[in-house]
Amino acid sequence: MSSIILFTAGAKGGSGKSTAVRFLVTYLREHGANPLLMDLDDENKTLSRFFPEAVSVGIKKKSSHDALVHRALTDQYPLILADLKAGTGREVLEWFLEVPFEELRASQVTFVCIGSITSSPDSVQSFLNWAGELGDQVSYLVFRNLKDGEILPDYEDTHEAIRFRKELHPSQVTLPRLDEEYQTELERLNLTISEVIDSDQLQQNLSARGKPLGDILPHLLVRARLRNYQRRIYQQLDDASHLFSPTQRQQVKRTAHG
Repeated sequence: MSSIILFTAGAKGGSGKSTAVRFLVTYLREHGANPLLMDLDDENKTLSRFFPEAVSVGIKKKSSHDALVHRALTDQYPLILADLKAGTGREVLEWFLEVPFEELRASQVTFVCIGSITSSPDSVQSFLNWAGELGDQVSYLVFRNLKDGEILPDYEDTHEAIRFRKELHPSQVTLPRLDEEYQTELERLNLTISEVIDSDQLQQNLSARGKPLGDILPHLLVRARLRNYQRRIYQQLDDASHLFSPTQRQQVKRTAHG
């Protein structure tokens, strides 16, 4: 069985990495996939807060990340989504540089690097550092998070970023700024937008997974705005869906070389 490992990388704290991952998890699940979730952020455990079923992996030493490949090779999960610690440094990148990508491709195990960037130059540079090292050994999905501004000059205009887009052809998803009040409530209550809009227990003020919705999120107009916001994200993920399907990835590669 083929396996795709999606992993977050090079994300500075505050770049919106966890927001991007939450959308990706709910998108995959709502489209019939059931990825194994692995939380390697031993500091914040954000993935586990929103998805308690995520497998927590202690990362006291570099070899802890071996669990990613071990799961792919032995447990035969078609999709594995691993959330790394924000600001992941050189030690973890060196682990990835030791990965035998060609051998794993022969075993039908491939990787997708998930980047989240904002208008902050540091968020862009930290991700591009990873891309510069990993090159075409992995595929890329970049979330352009507009929470701090709609202009991302260090990603749009710098020579390094232009070369990255030209040579490595990343899929891109833009995350528009969400109303700060809604974002704060979602974070405070550990709720995904999907949980809120899919709830069928509004009389009890509970989400689809039985969590309290608070005082703001249950309102009809708020739910409608959140639904429209999520739809915009999902439409963009539709265009990147070849990254999550081995069959589609092969078709895209044949087209690219056609």
